[in-house]
Amino acid sequence: MDLNDYWQENKRFVMTVAGGALLFLIGELLIGKYIGGELTKQRASVARLTSDIAKPRFGRSDLGLARDENEALSTATETLAERVGFVPRPGFTLDPARGSVGNQYFARVSVVRDRLLSEAGRHNMRLQKDLGLPALAPTRPEEIERYLEALDLLERVVDIGLEVGVPRIDKIEIRLDPGLNARKGFGKLERTRVAMRLTGPSAALVRLLAETQSPARGASLSIDDLAMAPEKLKAGEAWMEITFTVIRLHGVGAEREEEAA
Repeated sequence: MDLNDYWQENKRFVMTVAGGALLFLIGELLIGKYIGGELTKQRASVARLTSDIAKPRFGRSDLGLARDENEALSTATETLAERVGFVPRPGFTLDPARGSVGNQYFARVSVVRDRLLSEAGRHNMRLQKDLGLPALAPTRPEEIERYLEALDLLERVVDIGLEVGVPRIDKIEIRLDPGLNARKGFGKLERTRVAMRLTGPSAALVRLLAETQSPARGASLSIDDLAMAPEKLKAGEAWMEITFTVIRLHGVGAEREEEAA
């Protein structure tokens, strides 16, 4: 078959292919004319960024500086934990040598309640008889630990109130951290809240507040919320609603222990 015969038989196909090639060439020329420069610029930018990413960003001095900063932050965190973390006194912690956790709880609650109510009677202080403890005694060791710590904090506050002459401490409520019974847990911080309402001379309430923060009594008692206002019908008297917190920090210092191991 010669070229003329091929053309006669396939001229439609040849024309279609030729037209497509022409359109392709025209498209290339248009792209090169209108956006070819921008495309070249963007390709150069990508190449430059790729080169920059491949370069090392930090040297040995930077690593040393980062380690020093991490060490300083770890030290500051541990110092803060020592200052805000609540440390219960002997007798308010569970000890396997003293029998079952339930018996330890009942024994400590009985001793503290009897003493505080007796002292309150002698000083004419009105004090909530159940001390804000649950009517149904806790049975889980982790709950008992938290209630004993709250009782420790409450006893300290009531003793200060007796000392400075606060006539009423009532509406006491102890609330464990919801994370204790939650699947997600506590995170880094756990709070057991001890809320109470105090009524009496303004000077006595202010002095009680100051004494809870006095270094002479040891670590300050952490306060989560505070409101105070004068009594409308009694001159010189006020009410104060205050929430103290027993703070537990979880995981503080764990990183250093892992590094040391």
